[in-house]
Amino acid sequence: MAEYETRPREVGPTLVTAGLAGAPAIMVFDPDGLAKHEDVPASWHHLLWQHQVLWCRLPAMDTLTEATQKVHELAAARLPLDVVAGGTGAAIAVDFCESHPPRSLLLVDPGTVPAESVTRLSDGGVRVSVVGDEGEPEPRTLGHPDVVAAVADLTGQPGESSEFGGAGGGLP
Repeated sequence: MAEYETRPREVGPTLVTAGLAGAPAIMVFDPDGLAKHEDVPASWHHLLWQHQVLWCRLPAMDTLTEATQKVHELAAARLPLDVVAGGTGAAIAVDFCESHPPRSLLLVDPGTVPAESVTRLSDGGVRVSVVGDEGEPEPRTLGHPDVVAAVADLTGQPGESSEFGGAGGGLP
């Protein structure tokens, strides 16, 4: 009888780093555990030419120590940080951002996130954006074209969102 993993998302690296070292960073809080095989989703690959991506696989993390260490390294190098979080990872990311304020925060189909925390971040100079409306039938994965287009807009990548037909999604 074959042995199967009971929690397959927990297996694999806790933090996947890809892209251009020494470039502005995008830290992703992923509740779905994508990047299990030590590569960011293919839809993100075009961002790797001008950014380093730090993909935090939340199901595999027992603490945010590794993410905190990376943020300190970025701060020491004076590199900007943008944060992206989806679903149930949004609340974790908001808490993290209150301790380590990024340049911007993108929340994708966020679950329950305290509005006062988001307001504090915004009042503190963090650009906060949200993709998705409450009540949508299926939450987007962080590899979804709508998310990638929003990340490109957030990080100031001119023209990249048009690759996916704009934030509305769909190919042209």
